[in-house]
Amino acid sequence: MLLVDVSNNISIMRKHVIVFMTITVIALAQTGCDSGTQNTQVQDIAELKWQADGSAMYGFLQSYIETATSTIPGIGYNIVKFNTDGSLAQTYNTVPLGRPDFSTSIFVSADGSVAVTQLENDLYRYGLKTGVLEKLQQQFHLIVASPDLHYAAGSPSPVYQTIKTLDLYDITASPIRLVAHLPYVSGLAAFPGIWLSNGMFGVTCLDSVGARIFIYDTTGVIHDTIPGAETAFHNTVFNSQKNDLFVLNYASKTTDYFVDKINLTTKARSNILNFKVENFDVTKDEQAIIYSAYDSTSTISMKSRNLITQNVNSIATDILLIITLSPAEDKLAYIRKRDDNFSEVRVIPFNKP
Repeated sequence: MLLVDVSNNISIMRKHVIVFMTITVIALAQTGCDSGTQNTQVQDIAELKWQADGSAMYGFLQSYIETATSTIPGIGYNIVKFNTDGSLAQTYNTVPLGRPDFSTSIFVSADGSVAVTQLENDLYRYGLKTGVLEKLQQQFHLIVASPDLHYAAGSPSPVYQTIKTLDLYDITASPIRLVAHLPYVSGLAAFPGIWLSNGMFGVTCLDSVGARIFIYDTTGVIHDTIPGAETAFHNTVFNSQKNDLFVLNYASKTTDYFVDKINLTTKARSNILNFKVENFDVTKDEQAIIYSAYDSTSTISMKSRNLITQNVNSIATDILLIITLSPAEDKLAYIRKRDDNFSEVRVIPFNKP
């Protein structure tokens, strides 16, 4: 049996909660001593994902007005749509709300008509054009959905539980149909999964020496194990044309979160970045990587690197989290910290370094 550091198993959830709580505590400090007439706009964004045709982005957002006399609301996110310039296009006022638990993920159909996500502790499908909200499964922590929204993989187990159940559902059936049930997955992490080619998907499991990615098919059979690797925080990167999976190297304390590339056909593994990163994305031709990382002064910045010439360009110093290239790779979107209370989406042109 694998020995698992449970505190690591919830690091993704805690990382985002810490960001959010820092924002709200600062908001209180700024408003707590006035007469109640000063208002502070507090906004936090928890996810950002492009629609397949590049015409919009979707994510989770919480926004409210804080005063000296108001009560801070509980953490809860609405599904939202962003324009291609990063401005807010629409807020979908669903009840229940999204809350950090496992990965805070939303999966949207190619035409932008349907989203599959987790709200509270349950699995939902939401009609972005019809406004129809369907509860698909109670007590289900979503890890990954297939791009065609045919399958959803997740767990009914609590985030703090070391050995979890992993279930895969066919969510096109009515009612949805359980197609794979794995009751004893040791170290199943609360990280985003990754849908691969040929009906395969990967999930991260943590153990006493680091992490590994297990690759399953839709019958629940394990086809491969990638040691010393975990899926990336927020966005995951898989090149289906080359069958290349980009992972965070998490084999020991000397290699935490380095970026590696693994060809799932040949099993060849190569190092892409030999230092710790927070988020990253890679161009389809695999010639450039965009990443955010902290320097020696604990200041985070975003850069791009040409993986052929090794030229590096500085892009931004206001990044908070998430890096995502548009499908056409002409735009780069990320979440920026406008001030201590307010995060927002910023979209900038992208040119390879």
